[in-house]
Amino acid sequence: MLVGAGHMGRSALAILARSLPSASFVVVDRSTESLRLGEAIAPERIATRQVDISSDGLDASGMDLVVNLAGPFFLGSDGAARAAIAAGAAYIDVGDDAEGTTTILALDESAKSGNVPVITGAGLSPGVSNWLACSLLESHPDLDGVKIVWITREPDPGGLAVLRHMLHMAVAPCPTWRNGRMEFTKGFVPETAESFDVPPPFHRIEAYDTAHPEPVTLGRFRPDLSLVQCKGSLFPNWANAAFSTIGRIGFGHSNMVVEIDGKDVQPIEVLWKLLWKRHELKPSAQRISATQVNVIGTRGNKPIVMKSITDAGDMSRGTGLGISAAALSLLQGGVPAGANGVEAIPYQSGIDRFLRLASDAGCFADGVVTTRF
Repeated sequence: MLVGAGHMGRSALAILARSLPSASFVVVDRSTESLRLGEAIAPERIATRQVDISSDGLDASGMDLVVNLAGPFFLGSDGAARAAIAAGAAYIDVGDDAEGTTTILALDESAKSGNVPVITGAGLSPGVSNWLACSLLESHPDLDGVKIVWITREPDPGGLAVLRHMLHMAVAPCPTWRNGRMEFTKGFVPETAESFDVPPPFHRIEAYDTAHPEPVTLGRFRPDLSLVQCKGSLFPNWANAAFSTIGRIGFGHSNMVVEIDGKDVQPIEVLWKLLWKRHELKPSAQRISATQVNVIGTRGNKPIVMKSITDAGDMSRGTGLGISAAALSLLQGGVPAGANGVEAIPYQSGIDRFLRLASDAGCFADGVVTTRF
């Protein structure tokens, strides 16, 4: 079962349908159009259900695996996870907010009692970033910290859930695992800025603390680490200040509603439509996208080694590949029952499968690039 058939969900569905030619799928979404587009990927093997799981719940009976891509995850994804546990189905999502991640991890005892593996944060960042961190920590046992730095240049605003997530990061507390405890800072503010030299096409960037959940899952997995931190950067650099400001003046609060001409309007929906209109008016030559995830192993807070993956596409493409690699690894078996981050999936299996899927799709052409400092 795949929950959430937006752009990212359909990307993952297409990959899974190709990779599992004998599998049948049930696709759940509240949008008729999203369901129509999802079913068209493999009509003979895809059934659809029009359901708003936030209000109507989810029936996962008879499913082997529930793949949840219905964001934004800070509003809560535990309903789908609880439905999967109740049905005895494995569960996996691309949760990319610390609040939603914590909610899923709280289901650990329930998942163990049901003998069900529950995995959260299995996209690109979080997701592949966690696997790269595990790889670094095993190959360099002298490391005592990890910094994740994601960078994205988006050609379009994406779906509304993506915009909600981005703006939410400007107002949500940003976790950092430091010396055995979790600390919190503000997102995308100058006082958390740090400069990094990274591979092309970005070269040198400034990144800021974000509310991504890698510190939550990696800190739980390796509490002995002195540092687990996730920073992010939008390209060009002015976009960081713009998103931070827009989020803080009210667009980052998902429950904000204003009345215009007697109608309740969510300001973020107006902003989303404005950004799409701006995108449509932009010459195609200016619609350039790029995504990069850098995982830096540190010792004494000094960088020692970095693993990087880069794609000439937007973040959603990499996220679709990441969740597909994780889902296929989960179906292969050997993942323990309980609620965990993607670290519960053997990292080498996950990375290898991600790179194979990426190669098939013509993405992440350079593979994993290692830089030593």
